[in-house]
Amino acid sequence: MQGEGGLPVAVRRALALAAGGVLWFDPSSGVATAILYLAGLYGLWHFRSTWACWRNPAGLLMGVGVLWAVLSLLWSFDPPSTARDLIKTAPLLFGVWAVPVLFRGRTRIWTVLTVSAALVTARLGWEMARLAAELGWPTVLTEARYTQPYLYTHPNVTSMMAGLCLLVFVARALAGAPGVWRKAGLAAGFVLNAAYLIMMASRGPQLVMALALLALPVVALPGWKARGAALLLAIGIGAGLWQGMDKINPRFRDATVGNFNRRDTIWGHAKLLADRRPALGYGYGKKVFYKAVYDNPDQRAPLVPVKYPHPHSYWLMAYFQGGRVAFAVWSLAWLALGIRLVRQAARIERNAGSWRERLRTRALPVLLLTAMASILVYGLADYPDHVLRHTLFYLVGLAMALGAPERVAAGTAR
Repeated sequence: MQGEGGLPVAVRRALALAAGGVLWFDPSSGVATAILYLAGLYGLWHFRSTWACWRNPAGLLMGVGVLWAVLSLLWSFDPPSTARDLIKTAPLLFGVWAVPVLFRGRTRIWTVLTVSAALVTARLGWEMARLAAELGWPTVLTEARYTQPYLYTHPNVTSMMAGLCLLVFVARALAGAPGVWRKAGLAAGFVLNAAYLIMMASRGPQLVMALALLALPVVALPGWKARGAALLLAIGIGAGLWQGMDKINPRFRDATVGNFNRRDTIWGHAKLLADRRPALGYGYGKKVFYKAVYDNPDQRAPLVPVKYPHPHSYWLMAYFQGGRVAFAVWSLAWLALGIRLVRQAARIERNAGSWRERLRTRALPVLLLTAMASILVYGLADYPDHVLRHTLFYLVGLAMALGAPERVAAGTAR
């Protein structure tokens, strides 16, 4: 059987799997950068289709946000640092631009989500095996979080990735996974990622992902009776988890819970600096943040044991980098995308047939909405960096693919 471009389907699938392995196992490598640029070129080659997918309020607002980041070179606190970080971000943006035309239709979107979750799970499983072999049992439960080198730069990042994999596996189960082996694979993936979360003992990700997992069925289930029952069950489970959270993770008893592990220090300092440039901000990039905080002749840096590479808040970083303009643009962009997904789920609720069919089709927009919302909620008290930031924007691309015009989804426009 021949695929697009004359390549056999089996070859195309093997190439796609290899590319996915690189992107999830080593997202900072030169090979990953090359893959993203090649994907972006594919998006340009199919410009009309790609543009049709992004030509909506959320896509246009995100385009304005990217343009504002580029323009911040003109007023950046340190223009070379802004230029450097823009260059580093370009492959991700270029690749995400092509996602809607690379993964047209629900079947491909589900495939890329489940395969990506499986690849990330394999990477996390390998890391668990490495830490268990190095630290032994039960030391691995108390020391894994502090054992470097860290996978994906930080335990919070890997824990969020484990939680996102849980969401994918649960949503896929709700949508229906034919065959015993697929169901077993989803269950095994769920158990492994839950074990990883417990082992790494990352409090913020545990709280956020617990809320997301409890909310997912409540939002996904069709019909108010089913949602009401799911909500009552979620409240009961949530209350039990809240009462016993210090037993699941003893770090919840730590004194640093009250002051967010001293993040309140950098939050206050970053807000103080940002308020001095409220309209335009300091310019795009973590390097600019670092220089503005620690190499600023007009303001002494906070006295803390470590130097913060970012303000530990996505929303504060948006304000710091691009001022009120960037904060407003990105807030409206996320709101517009959320409304877009909610409307898709509501439209399915009205038009689909049986209860099972409505659940099957609602699961995908609800998954995308819940996954992105969980990252943005996590971003209230931390900065979604490295592979987690990549994931957030890959999800944006998939959301654009889900809402693509019919002619694009069918592959008839170019």
